[in-house]
Amino acid sequence: MDQAIPNQPEDPLQHPDFDPGFAALVELTMETQRIDHEQAIAFLGERWAETGLGGIRPVPRPNRDPGGDGGALQQPDHDPPNPPRREPPMGNQAQEVQPADPVPAGAQPIMFDPDARIATTLTARPADYAIKRIEARKHVPMWYFTREGLREAARTVRQTDENDTLAITKAEEGQVTVRSAGSLSASKNAKLDHQLSYSEFMYAKNLFLTAIDNAKWGNDTVDSFNWFFHNLDNHPMREESERGEKALLLYASRARADWHDKLALCKAYNIATINEDLLTKIARELDSREVRANLEQVRKYSPTHSQI
Repeated sequence: MDQAIPNQPEDPLQHPDFDPGFAALVELTMETQRIDHEQAIAFLGERWAETGLGGIRPVPRPNRDPGGDGGALQQPDHDPPNPPRREPPMGNQAQEVQPADPVPAGAQPIMFDPDARIATTLTARPADYAIKRIEARKHVPMWYFTREGLREAARTVRQTDENDTLAITKAEEGQVTVRSAGSLSASKNAKLDHQLSYSEFMYAKNLFLTAIDNAKWGNDTVDSFNWFFHNLDNHPMREESERGEKALLLYASRARADWHDKLALCKAYNIATINEDLLTKIARELDSREVRANLEQVRKYSPTHSQI
């Protein structure tokens, strides 16, 4: 049950007797306002006249009809106005709602398989330069798909935010894209196909096939390159050890470059078919190089004059 406020007057327009009924309030007023006892009582009286008890302005009593029976209440001429309606607090929702970013015109919603999950083995990502060349159906050295090339691509990604500048490139007809300038240039460490070891070349083929498949080169083209690598890896010349592998690498290097040259002329062919005559010619070329290199070594270390 609520406690009664001492010395509360019957008429709310008249302030109560603050002394001694509100002694604690008077002392607090004296301390906070730095005034004496009489000034504190006068101050509280003024505040009561302004705000009433508890900070609520007292409501005047309704007028009575002096001519009515028994002092009947005089009804107002109109209904009192409704108090302003206040919305309940919404917490964090009371903050201003930011409009969502506009959806680009013609953009399609992202579709995904709700039952699919991330693969157990994640495929390494080659350099953006290599991917851009693949998307443009241009020749790119297999080095970008080797372990060395992939490590450099990973380092480039980490350094992009700090060191790379941006460049504008053409994406599709009527569209441009912004890419880091470093990702658009060839690596100074890149090697030609025949400069790789045979194991490096064969390691790179799997990522290369994945890249051209993702770039929509077409099933027939992907199959043709797949058989190309298969026929090289199973060629009888591999039995000749290092000599045979060097000949196969040089053949592959020249064949891939020539295929892209012919593609630009709309004269692409089935690269899977090994031209045995060309391969034999390349093997003889390597033999001639080796012979010349050996003769050069002999001349280098031979005495310049006869010894007595």
